[in-house]
Amino acid sequence: MSRSWNLSESLFPKTFLRKRTSGVNTKLRPASGGVSPARHVRSVVRGPRSVAGHFIETPPSGCRGRLAVVFLFALTLGAIASTNNAMYSERPVPMIVTLRPETGMDKLLKDHGLQAHCTYHHALNGFAASLAPGQAQRLRADPRVLAVERDGQVRLCAQTNGTGIIRMGIPTFPVAHINGQDHRINVDVAVLDTGIQTNHPDLNVVQAVGFSDPGLGGNDWDGHGTHVAGIIGALDNNFGVVGVAPGARLWAVQVFGPTQHSWSNMLAGLDYIAMNADKIEIVNVSLDSTDISQPYIALEQAVASIVSRGVVFVAAAGNGGGDIAGPDGVWGTSDDVLPAALPEVMAVSAMNPTNDQIASFSDFSGQGSKPFPPGCSSCVVTSAIPGVPLYGIEVCGPGVAIYSTWINSGYAILSGTSMASPHAAGLVALYIAANGRAHTIQDVFAIRQAIVNSSQPESQWSPPNQAYTYYGPLIYPSGAWIPSPNILSQGMRSGTFQINFAAVPGYTYTAQYAPSLVSPRQWTPLGSTNGEGSVAPATLTDLAPNPVTRFYRLVRTPSP
Repeated sequence: MSRSWNLSESLFPKTFLRKRTSGVNTKLRPASGGVSPARHVRSVVRGPRSVAGHFIETPPSGCRGRLAVVFLFALTLGAIASTNNAMYSERPVPMIVTLRPETGMDKLLKDHGLQAHCTYHHALNGFAASLAPGQAQRLRADPRVLAVERDGQVRLCAQTNGTGIIRMGIPTFPVAHINGQDHRINVDVAVLDTGIQTNHPDLNVVQAVGFSDPGLGGNDWDGHGTHVAGIIGALDNNFGVVGVAPGARLWAVQVFGPTQHSWSNMLAGLDYIAMNADKIEIVNVSLDSTDISQPYIALEQAVASIVSRGVVFVAAAGNGGGDIAGPDGVWGTSDDVLPAALPEVMAVSAMNPTNDQIASFSDFSGQGSKPFPPGCSSCVVTSAIPGVPLYGIEVCGPGVAIYSTWINSGYAILSGTSMASPHAAGLVALYIAANGRAHTIQDVFAIRQAIVNSSQPESQWSPPNQAYTYYGPLIYPSGAWIPSPNILSQGMRSGTFQINFAAVPGYTYTAQYAPSLVSPRQWTPLGSTNGEGSVAPATLTDLAPNPVTRFYRLVRTPSP
């Protein structure tokens, strides 16, 4: 039986895990026997349920249901292919039309007598429609049109069957503050995927919206998106798993449905993100395509629009075991792995966190760097090692045997660059929690450079690999990210002395005073406060300042 999308499959049986609870601790043990290879792991561990929150959102624009049309096209195609090639050449084909920014879409649709099934107003100006060859030709000749490109299928970047946060050093990184007490990272991350189980007890899902099959509303039908979401931000709540950025605010943007998972669905999701770019700080895309007829221009316009608004775009490199620039090794051509190959995107390859081996399925970079994004010649990420170039893969993340959340309030193990990408997205969330969000494309590239600078070069962790392949440094946090205790202002107010400063999550700030700076100095604490969620202003006050002389200092230590 054929299927319309491609999912990399395991060659080995999967091992199911069951959760056994006894008191506070959670133990895992393999169940007896294995199972035959399947499309991917289904719900393997069940956990407690919770009542769904009120965050399902109806998209203001986007894609209408096309299930009947898709099936009609597929069934008719088989009949036509054997009877009348001339008829086949005039059959409508799904296309994506990108308009020039100043073009009025409604007038153009009316002028050409077309009906769009998806419209885009924020990430790009354009629409998706089924077009006969003659209609496509007339649109290409219209000066109001920038590009007319084939729509096509996207695929999930997962294989099969853990967690990589230990290999990344996250449990000891203060900003993550992993101690089983549910401190939440106050950063918004959009997950473009199969959706997220919106009421999973181990996830903080704050918005859900669907742009694929009608009726799903962003709620995960498959499990892939929920698994990705858990890697990014599963809660630090003493059960289940914990994500790289525990408790991050997750947006389920469903663009991959059971029957609808084309570029037009993806572009509708990107349009939604562009519309909400003032709130969303990071987007993770664990999807890819190498379809020869990819809508490169439309996709790059949409991604560039989102990044220009200060959203960090992270994507899986893909599981084809090849060059993300495609077989021709040339950037910007139709065989690139998209969206990872775009210059605006942080592309993430995969490694095994238990043995530091490159994942055999992971795509890589050949020699040759990505081009500059259009209009930004200063937007470039370079290697942290002088003289060593940084090619198209920016970083590498744990992507083999990763344990994370799953549908039906469960947990599962999967492998793939789909799992590596959200490790990187979670790390970006920790950086933003400590330093604040990006507002421009230059800010986005500065964040990407900071991630590369703190990561472990490939030569220091990976055994030598074949010549001319590059997988990137292994993602790591760094204390160098954390700004020095920054006193914003200080002074007398209403008979008290106030110290105002920026507090970074995961750290405790203590104000102290001494009557003199002559040794031996004795510092007396005035009070303490903890940074929570994301970097934010804080104040500590001396309620009874000495009328003569008193010296103050601000001390920062990791929170317990």
